[in-house]
Parts: sequence; C-alpha cells; structure tokens
Amino acid sequence: MDLKFELNFIDDEVSAWYHKAELTEFKTESGGSVDINNKLVMRFLAPGRIEKGDITATFMPTWHEWFPSIEVDDIGDGVFEYKITLTPKTGDTFEHSLSKVHIGVNKSSEKAPVWSAFRDSFVAAADAEPSVEGELVVTCAFAPSGLEDAEMGLRWLRGSKSEPLSLTFGESKSFPLPAGTYQIHAESELKAKNGTLRSKVMLSDKEITVKKGQSTKLDIKFGSIERSSTVDVLLDIGEYPELRDEEIKMYFKEEKGSPNYFSLHSGDVQHIENLPPKGALIIHANDIRLNNKHYKFKDIPINLANDYHKVIFDKKILHVEDDSKADASLNITVLTEKSVNKFFTLNLIDEHNSEAPRQYRFSNVPAKNGDYKQTIQLAEGSYRVKSGSFVYEGVVYHIDVSPNPLRVASNAPARLEITVVEGANLFVKGFPKFLSFGGCADMVPSDVEDFVEARISSLFKYAGNDGAGDENVFLEREKEPTSRAIKLAQGVSAKLKDSTPVLPVMVSYTCNFSGGDAVGKLGNESAHKFSFANFIQALSMAEDEYHEKDHPVPAGFIVNPDFLGECQKHGFLPEQEVKVRKPLEEALSYHKGHPTHKVSKADIEIPDDITDTLKGYIKAVNWLARIIAPHVVIGWQVNLWGVASSSWIYGDTEYAEVYDPRGGGLKKLKMTINPQLAGELIAKYALYLGVFEDIKFTRKNGSPEVAEGADFMAVDRYEADDFTDRGYGNGYCYSPYEWDRLFEFCASLSRHLRKPVMPWQIPASHLATKMDNVARFSKDPSEPFEKQHWGSGGSYLMGHPEIGADANKIHDTLLAVKFTAHPEMGEDAKALFSRHKWDLSKPKYLDFPTYGIFHVQLGGGMTTGVVSTIGDPSDWMRKRLHDYRDMPVMFEPDKPANFS
Repeated sequence: MDLKFELNFIDDEVSAWYHKAELTEFKTESGGSVDINNKLVMRFLAPGRIEKGDITATFMPTWHEWFPSIEVDDIGDGVFEYKITLTPKTGDTFEHSLSKVHIGVNKSSEKAPVWSAFRDSFVAAADAEPSVEGELVVTCAFAPSGLEDAEMGLRWLRGSKSEPLSLTFGESKSFPLPAGTYQIHAESELKAKNGTLRSKVMLSDKEITVKKGQSTKLDIKFGSIERSSTVDVLLDIGEYPELRDEEIKMYFKEEKGSPNYFSLHSGDVQHIENLPPKGALIIHANDIRLNNKHYKFKDIPINLANDYHKVIFDKKILHVEDDSKADASLNITVLTEKSVNKFFTLNLIDEHNSEAPRQYRFSNVPAKNGDYKQTIQLAEGSYRVKSGSFVYEGVVYHIDVSPNPLRVASNAPARLEITVVEGANLFVKGFPKFLSFGGCADMVPSDVEDFVEARISSLFKYAGNDGAGDENVFLEREKEPTSRAIKLAQGVSAKLKDSTPVLPVMVSYTCNFSGGDAVGKLGNESAHKFSFANFIQALSMAEDEYHEKDHPVPAGFIVNPDFLGECQKHGFLPEQEVKVRKPLEEALSYHKGHPTHKVSKADIEIPDDITDTLKGYIKAVNWLARIIAPHVVIGWQVNLWGVASSSWIYGDTEYAEVYDPRGGGLKKLKMTINPQLAGELIAKYALYLGVFEDIKFTRKNGSPEVAEGADFMAVDRYEADDFTDRGYGNGYCYSPYEWDRLFEFCASLSRHLRKPVMPWQIPASHLATKMDNVARFSKDPSEPFEKQHWGSGGSYLMGHPEIGADANKIHDTLLAVKFTAHPEMGEDAKALFSRHKWDLSKPKYLDFPTYGIFHVQLGGGMTTGVVSTIGDPSDWMRKRLHDYRDMPVMFEPDKPANFS
C-alpha cells in the first residue's frame, strides 16, 4: 500500500557535498498506523550517488535487523532515479516499529541542485511497489501497403536509460511509465527488410511528459510510399589464401552517374540501398597483381527493377593469369641492433598503375642478422616498401628500409637492406603489462564506484592547491592532495575483484607555462623556489608514506604540462640562462630544517650537472624526483602545437617558422608539417633539452651515483570534448581522420625518443547516433547541449559499430555544428566528417602498442573521462572499459596480465 510520511532535508553548509533526507511518521493514506511485513520500498530522484552505507533505519520501541537494496538509473545532468528497498531478516517483520529512514547522497557536482529540489519525487509503499506511474498511450496508423512486416523502431529515452516500445500497426497501445519527461525517438523511415520500399515516420511529439495517474497521448503516422532498389555485394575469395587479407577496391556506378567507391575483404558484404527503382548498374572490382599473378574480376551488370539483388564476387567471377614478366632476383639483408625470435612481413607496391599496382608480399622475414634470398622474382619497376612495427617481449621494434622506393631493372639482382631498430620498452613500472587506461579524478565520493565500474589501472589529479605549482607560497601539508589521491587509488584497488593495484598519478607544475609569458616565468627565481619546494613535498609524501611491499610504486608524476611546447615554439636553447641552483638550494633548505615535516632526503648537495640553464632546470626536476622519491615513475609532457600550432592535424600545413632541432642544433626554417615530422621534431627537441638524460652525482658519503632521466612522455592534444565550444571553438573537433593523425604523431614521437608515450587528457566522449537524446544546439554553457559533452574520442578509441563508416548515422544536430573560428576544420561538422574515409566499426586501440603507447589517460577537469561528475555522466565509456579488461591487449600475448 502507498504510504504518507514526513520528509525533511538537511542541506547544511558544512556538508556541501553530502546532503541528507529523513523520512519519518509513516502512515497509511487514510492516516492510520502502518504494519510493514515484507519490505519498505522508496522511490525518488537525487542529485548524486547513494551507497548502502549512506542508509540508516531507526526502530522504536523494538530494533530489527534489516537489509537495503539499491536500484539506480542515471537520467542525466548529474541526477539519478532511485528505488531503495528495506527488508527485515528472514522470519521477521518491521511491524509498527520503523520510525525513521535516514539517507545521504554524495552530490554529483557543485552545479547539481540541492536535494530538496526533488521533494515531489519521493514516494513510499509497504509490501508493494509505490504508485509513481502514469500512462503513455501510443496510437499507430496502419502501415502503407507492402510495409506491413516492417519494424517500427520506436524508443523512449530518459537520461542514459532507453527502452523500446513494441507497437502493432493500426492499433493503440498503452505503456506504464514512471512520471517524468521523455524523449521519443523513431527511425526516420519505415522500410521493407530488403530496403526497396520506405515511408517517412511522423511523430505527433518528440518530447512527452508523463504525470502520475494520468494518460499522455502520442500519435504515429506515415508518409507516402517511396520505391528503390537494393544490392548486397559479397566478396568470397577465401579459396585463395594469398588474398584473404587483401583489401579489394570496388565501386558501383549507375548508367549516367559517377563511381561510388568502397573496399571489401574476403567475407565482407557491402549493403547498398536507395538505388533508383529502374536503370542499369555496374559493380566493379579492381584487379590485383600479387607475387607474379594477375587476379581479374569480371564486372557484374544489374538491371534495377525496384527489387533486391545479391551479387557474389567469387572464383566464378575471378580469373587468374600468370604475370611472370619477373626476372630480377631479390636479396634481403637484415641488420638488427638486437636479434629477436620474431618474423615480419614486407610489402612491395609499384604504384605507377593506380588501379592494379604490381605487388609483392614476403612473409616470415626473420628479425635476425643475415642475408635472405627470396624465391619469388621481381618484375621491372619502382616499388614502395611497406612494413609495420612489431612488439616482442614488451619492446617495440621499428623496421627501416633502404632504398625506398626500390628500383628494379630487368634481369638484374635487387637488394633491400632492412634495419630493425629497437624502440620503446612498454613495461613502465607501476603500470600493467598490457595496454591500460586511466582517468581524471574529481575527488568526490562517487569517484570510487565509477573507477571500480571501469576497472581502471590509474587515476590522475593535479598536485598542489592551485594546481599550477603554488608559485607564491610554501604549501601547507594538509593542502597538498597527493595523500588523498593515493588513498583514493588504494580504495579503488581494494574494491576491484582482482585487487589489482591502481596507480595514482599527480600532475605537477614546477614552472607554469600554461598561461603564457614563458620568458618571465623562466626568469622568476622566487616562483622556482616555492614550486620546487612544493614538488619536493608531494614527492616525499608519496615515497615516505606510501612506498611499501604492496605498493612498490607509490605514485606517478607528470611534470610541467605546456613547458616543452612553449620552449620549442620560442626556440629556447639548452644553454639559455635560467637561475636554477639558488632556488633549488633554498627549496631543499626549507625542507631540511622544517620543524613538522622535515624531508631527510633533502639533505644533499646539488650535482654539477645541474647548471643555471634551461637544460639544467629540466635535469633539476628529474633529479629531485629520483632523489626524493626513487620509487615513483615520472614523465614529461609535450603538445601538438610545439612545432608552431596544431593546425597540421587537419592536413599537412606549411608554417613560415618552425624550429628544427635535428642534427644537434636549432634552426628556424619554413617547413610543411605532417604527423610524422611533427613527432620527430618534438622528440628531437625533448632529447636536445636532456629530458631523458641521466644525471651523475655524488652522495655525502662519497659514493658516485646516477639519477635516470624521465620514464615516459605524455602527449596532450587539448582538454575539451569535441562538441563543446571549448573544443570546436578552439580548433579541436576531430573526425576519425584527425584522431588517426594524432596517434600517428604519437608513434613518430615514440619512434624518435625510443621511449613509451602516454596520450593524456584524451576526451572519452562519444558521438551521438540518430537514436540518442541530443539537446537543441546552443553555445551557452548553461544550456543542455553543452552539458551533454558529445565528442568523437571515445567512439574512436573503443569503436562505435552503430556508426561504422557512415557519417549519416551521426545525429544531425552534431553534423550541423558550424565552425567559424578555424577554417582548416571546414564549414561544419558534416564537412569535417565527410572529406575522408574512416570506419569506427572496431576499436582503434588494438594497434597502440606498435605505436609505443603503453597507457591512455582519459578526461580532464572539464572533459569527459571515467567519472560521472565531469563531462558526460553516462556509463558509455565505463561499460566499454570494464569489458576491455576481460581481454586486454597484451605486451606479451602468451603471458598473464600481471603488473610490473
């Protein structure tokens, strides 16, 4: 039975993040006393997370043992719908004894409403479900002739929850729904299963409000019939093993139209709809010339007749000819820095014939020193040689080819020299021996459950009080968040079922270039003193308080975001004067003599390697980390814009001035930047400044030692979700093409550093499909569209098969977003997503180890990551990260997923 009750809220200033509600004086609706036998059920809305420990029950005069259960739905904007059930132990009842239920909520964000704003949502019932429902009555018109068997595809959406509505054509049907506001989404067309008939779907309303105990109506009608033809193209060449992995380029062409290109692998199907109801169509597959055989496909003509056609390109369509104009032998010489028990593949492509280039594929080339004569001979031509990197025992190996292109003359021996170069070691201490993910912490109670749900391997938080080095004050110990971040990570680890360690990573500034004024910041000795001291404090807290057997790596540190990028843009030389030794000595002296938190390791002399130069400054930061906290892991950070700007991400871009550090100098040149060159230039500059150089020093007892340089390099594209004004308004709205270029940059960076890289602050937001609830577009950050935090980063990383390779499956509101500030992006998102081929059917992280990527940090202070309180609050990314951990990408595929 439904109950009456008194409801009081406690929204006090002391508990700004923790609001409370109390339900008392339970009575029947007629005002009589209530006897609760089996359960008390409560339903309500709350502005944050509630856990079992947040619920208490009071009984008078007799105490009863009780058990809570919680069901929750995220309905968006940091608001959650709860159903909480209290049950007595088996054989007991609550009788008339329940006097009060106290519930606490961990607010989702500062901007979330106070809990008392949801007073009207509270209902309760004894031994039954409380009445909160209204009724949605849907009247569906008869289906147009020929579409009686079509599927309707109608859904309601409320926040992150969505459910289908099953309908019958020509009838009305009612659906009980909890009171609230719902978006109604339907496929834009009703169409036959074979796609040859279609009709527009018209809804009377796209948003409805259901009220308790009342009916809300929705009408569905259909437009006139439209007719078309449909073709499925199947490529079935599995009987030719050498072609199984080949991408066959194809097109279909109407009689007077232009070719429409697509590509298939054997076993793939291309589904083509909306073709004319009548006319002629040609399906064409390009020839393949591989290893001296010429594979020719016949064209398949189709007479379109408002019907469904299935065509198969198989051995009946494929004719194989000998293509043996080859008379040149090939010898491959392999030179390795380190021979490994691994084989790789070389592909040779003569691209002078663009439709059917002659190709050769040599598999199982050993990664060992030696000469390897090939049994297949080559035809005369000029061949581009392709081969990817590979990972062996956690180390990335890169394959360099010379000459490239390879020019082959008739009846003359040819030679390729292959150099196998050892690159990054992906086994970074504190991180697992598989590609792993982490996220930005908001330092609110709900972080724990969010991180546990996602099964993350690390979390990151900005160090200090202002997050930028606190350059004007010796920071009080209680204001340094390192201990809290470490405890949060340990709390997450304790709740993970496999108890795997979660590494806390602090983002620490000792010199803040994020606001510009690089010259002034470098020259500010006082700021260096305070920031060095605060860095020392964070390091010592991690090492002295948390390094132990169960936590051999107590924390990680990413130091000085934007520092290297600004230095490179300004062309600062390693020898540039920077006062380092005096402020460093003052910072060490402060901690040597501090009465309450003395740092014993600070009693050490500064090495001669640390000079009053820019290079000396970088070495000072690395040395502090190694001396004060020898067990932490440390990385520096670089930016895409370090070469001049980040415009090259949208296409190769010429800049009037770029600093080139190749060759051990620094030259200002006019250059065209692409991802590979940007990665090389930024890597060489970091090496030029000594980021990864070792530092020699002598301890007070006279023993010589070496402090190593940094362990890894973090890469920052810009912390903003693509479809927020902070993203597209600043030139950071990416289609999959731009994400490809970003990670090609990462691969080049790692290749030239020979160090592992960590993409950092990568937005985990996803694209909206036409079935998602997308608010009306607005740049106003207080409006719903900006708050939804749509983007492409999460879709790219984890795959988004609902979109696949079709930009038309992206929600129209996103595609219509105009780009006015950065012309390189195009006119709008539709143009951006239409100018290159891409495919989101599969995750892109699968290749990351060969790029030198060992870990990806998601989100930021205002950008969607893992936690529900920043950016998009839905569990879209958390679900995918959770599932990823069942089958992670291993750096040693034959070994278990243990930690280094």
